[in-house]
Amino acid sequence: MTIRPVLLIRGSGNERDAQSFAARGIPTVSESFTRITPGEKEAALQLLELATQVNSWVIVTSRNGVDYWNRLVAPRSLAEVLLNNSRLKFAAIGPGSAAALKLLGISEVLTPLKQSSEGLLDLLGSYPASTAIMPVGNLAKNILSEGLRGKGWTIHTGVVYVNSPVLVLPEAVRGVERGDFSAVLLRSPSAVRAFAHFLPYSKIPLICGDNSTSDAARELRLNVLAVADDPSPETIANLVVRTLEE
Repeated sequence: MTIRPVLLIRGSGNERDAQSFAARGIPTVSESFTRITPGEKEAALQLLELATQVNSWVIVTSRNGVDYWNRLVAPRSLAEVLLNNSRLKFAAIGPGSAAALKLLGISEVLTPLKQSSEGLLDLLGSYPASTAIMPVGNLAKNILSEGLRGKGWTIHTGVVYVNSPVLVLPEAVRGVERGDFSAVLLRSPSAVRAFAHFLPYSKIPLICGDNSTSDAARELRLNVLAVADDPSPETIANLVVRTLEE
């Protein structure tokens, strides 16, 4: 069976998906539909100051949250502040965001078995209510922060990066219109919005990395074909193989 390529549109991080797809004989094309720019320096510095003062959790829901927080607080060292406060505890939504913390030298990062906001909320809900410091993007969903507030937590969020559609029309938009691709992989609500910005009426099948992504796509009446119950590249590649074969 000949399979047309799957389109990957994240602003960064498509390499692992492409490798997992290639291992299963699925070609891919990567072209960013989104761009990521630094967020609010003041917000980043406020989060950093909180990390020096309180007995709390640092909770990250994306690798970008750590990377852009780190960029914005320069020349102060994010790693130094986080490592010097022995009262801090760390949690991440999945292995990618946990890896970003570990690159700073943090060895213990709590992650849920189910890599999602709901999974992390369930896990953190088993701990006593505390204070949480959360570096987020401008399009971050409130599932985790509001859920923790409902459990008595005090939440401090700061927008450290901004997701928006790229300024120049991606070449792959024409490819979607021509039928060059078998499906599009969307891994976040921000990717959904960027896709819909350029292709609001497209009926190409969409593979969504989690429920929040599929919910965003369905709200825009896009064609959700399948939703992964685990957002790892390997699981999504297997899902795509099964889905396209069917």
